[in-house]
Amino acid sequence: MGAKTNVAANLQTFLSYMEQAASNGVDLVVFPEIALQQCPAWGPASHTPTAPEMAYVRQTAETIPGQNTSNIVVKAKELNLFVVFGMTEKDGAGLLYNTSVVLGPDGVIGKHRKRYLWGASYGGNEDLIWRPGLVWDVVESPLGKLGLMICIEMAFNPGRELANQEAGLLVTSSAWPADAANMWDSATKDNASQAKRWHVVSNQVGAVGYVNDYGHSRVVDPKGTVVCDTGAMAGLVFWATDILTDTRTP
Repeated sequence: MGAKTNVAANLQTFLSYMEQAASNGVDLVVFPEIALQQCPAWGPASHTPTAPEMAYVRQTAETIPGQNTSNIVVKAKELNLFVVFGMTEKDGAGLLYNTSVVLGPDGVIGKHRKRYLWGASYGGNEDLIWRPGLVWDVVESPLGKLGLMICIEMAFNPGRELANQEAGLLVTSSAWPADAANMWDSATKDNASQAKRWHVVSNQVGAVGYVNDYGHSRVVDPKGTVVCDTGAMAGLVFWATDILTDTRTP
């Protein structure tokens, strides 16, 4: 999806896609990085976030659990769905993190704070917006253990390490720029093949702050083959794997 700097609009997109996913028999739906709030400050290292941009980031940041994780849980319970999505998290001290959340019908299950930010050493400005996380996170869920990554973290190929932590599925939320398309293709496939795990990757498309994002959300099989891809547009793709347990009520 191409998120907007409008939390209510993004939430409605989430809920609409969740309904479409559930109507197609889906158990798990994955949304992109920072898709709940979007981030107008995000961009290359040459861009210093402005005061109004950072005010938006701070004002829309939420705790986990929080107002909109709760709203999504209500819909997840209605549809019997599990959901992964990206957001700006605010902790109890008011510090900001680029976070991927896992939730389901019974509430928030876990999260991953982006460990490797797209900071100045990589040509980006994320280190001016968020704090880094500390670890690779594997979240145990009724669907199995989910190994979480966010965007540029894929470039460090943590898939194998997550698999060694018993992750049964790799899940990535991303806002990957179009000018790094070649790296996107290899990173999404290499993490799957090296871990020998399915890899579900959701990416933003269109303008995100000062960068144009690539889209091409996809599912990659454990051999590193892309089995479905949205292309350079917003939308949903579906794929049935041989790994996840069907948790639906008969």
